[in-house]
Amino acid sequence: MNAAALLPGRQRPVPSEKERRTPAQQKIDSQLLYEIYRAEGSDRQKNVPPGATGVKIDSHGRALVDVRADVTSNLEKALVASGATIVSTSREYHSIIAWIPLLKIERLAKDRTVRSIAPAPEATTVR
Repeated sequence: MNAAALLPGRQRPVPSEKERRTPAQQKIDSQLLYEIYRAEGSDRQKNVPPGATGVKIDSHGRALVDVRADVTSNLEKALVASGATIVSTSREYHSIIAWIPLLKIERLAKDRTVRSIAPAPEATTVR
């Protein structure tokens, strides 16, 4: 618990935003959650820090993410049905890279087969 955030006249500390996350939200990277809160309009209420998160978001409000899960045709179909565009899949590495609408990510995280959702790593070139 966050001992610094005590309610006036009470002894119990106020739980932090991170401590109040649902099981689905706990699977989502914090920077990605901040972008979801901004898209929902709840960023001020949840005390989201200002500044860039590094999450790639396209003009359609979709984030480029790495979904770690058992890659199945059912999961791929669910992603496409939610408005996602799959960039790549790897059954071996249990990974799906996809552009997913920000406001659909939390629903996806509720799927029991999904282990985590994070911003997709950027490719780099060494010269």
